[in-house]
Amino acid sequence: MRGGALSVVDPIARREAERARLIALAREYVAALSIRLPIVAAAVVGSVARGDFNVWSDIDVVVVAEGLPASILERQSLLLRGAPVGIQPVGFEPDEFRAAFAKRNRLAREALEAGVVLVGDRFFRASAAVAR
Repeated sequence: MRGGALSVVDPIARREAERARLIALAREYVAALSIRLPIVAAAVVGSVARGDFNVWSDIDVVVVAEGLPASILERQSLLLRGAPVGIQPVGFEPDEFRAAFAKRNRLAREALEAGVVLVGDRFFRASAAVAR
């Protein structure tokens, strides 16, 4: 070996940097969405939030917003319009989110208990307190 020690990229640091990049992408998505929709809260959930994502993982984002269409198809269309590749949003109106949390909905509980909160920390904390 000439020129000194080998340069070894730390796999843990590389993994943490990739997770930070994915969360930043979700943050940018929510910021852009907030121009079109009054966002109350948003959190990354699933494998990216836990850190056990892989190359096929979506970035699951729970979005709590006012004025979402009642139709699931229209709601998804609105949430996906302009979304970066890999973002997988799930939308709730504020009352829907609180009801889902009270009914132990997996996504709602994960947003509050293990999600990476992007915006609306107060809303999430208040929703958890009301449900207890």
